[in-house]
Amino acid sequence: MEIPTLTPEMTFADASELWLANHSVYIKPGTLRSYRQYVDSLKRFLGTTPLRSIGIEQVRGYQRSRQERAGGHRINQEVNSALKPILKEADLWDRIARVYRLLPEEKTKVRKSLSAEQEVRLMEEVRKANPKAKVAGHCLLVMANTTMGFGELRHLRREDVFLNDEIPHVTVNGGTKNEYRIRTIPLNTIALDSMRWLLRRWEKLGGTEPDQYILPHHARRSPDQRAGKGHQRRQGNFYEPMGHVYRGARVILKAAGLEGYNPYDMRSHAITKLLSDPRNSGQVCQELAGHVSQAMQRRYSRQLLLTKAAAVATMCAPAIKASRVVMFPVAQNA
Repeated sequence: MEIPTLTPEMTFADASELWLANHSVYIKPGTLRSYRQYVDSLKRFLGTTPLRSIGIEQVRGYQRSRQERAGGHRINQEVNSALKPILKEADLWDRIARVYRLLPEEKTKVRKSLSAEQEVRLMEEVRKANPKAKVAGHCLLVMANTTMGFGELRHLRREDVFLNDEIPHVTVNGGTKNEYRIRTIPLNTIALDSMRWLLRRWEKLGGTEPDQYILPHHARRSPDQRAGKGHQRRQGNFYEPMGHVYRGARVILKAAGLEGYNPYDMRSHAITKLLSDPRNSGQVCQELAGHVSQAMQRRYSRQLLLTKAAAVATMCAPAIKASRVVMFPVAQNA
């Protein structure tokens, strides 16, 4: 069977769909979702434009237009990961490459972590929360104690959760950004309690099969339901994961005095706790978090000042013990 190829006469909308279809067999599902988002953004600007008519003027126009809603890093990803390979496949990129320039990228955001007091406040607010917000709250606690991002948590299936083993744990297989994020994570007491709550909810919603997502997608309510004319429970799709928990998370975080935080900061918090404890080897941290490169440590790990102070104190202790001499005495009249 002959595979259709891109031609210069195709519109960008048609070419991008064909490109996604041709390359989907080589791309992991998570990456494919990202490419779909890139293509959808580009189509809004270039959808009806034939590939042969896309030049540097159109690319720069897209950059300027897109800057109203996105940062330089995101726009560069859309051009380099979708527009560039599509035009390359039609032999149309070289004429643009000579003059194409990346947009300046914003500094990478340093993620936040919680103090012990803030973590206690978060747990208290989850315990007091209403049922809708409580779902998000327990997700936050699981993330803060396992290193999972929400994308990984929402892709957990019932068969990935082992609560009755000698060491309760989860296996992370879906929603990962790369192969290094596929891993097994033991559950500490906090994560175990929250995971039990999430599974009880899954069962109440009607979950029964091992291959079902523990955080199922809920269909939107119909207009009649929103108007109060229908009282039936919204149907859950156990074979499609929940979209997000941002609304419920904002309620919980605000109540805990953590307005400046977002759900993904919980993964940062977990990694920071791991990296801040000298008893944890680099290998253990890497296996729990998925990968701990130097760049990742700089991004995620905001080491506690007390931990750093204790570390530098050990540098002078041997010398003081050996000499017991003040090397630089203070002048009497200073």
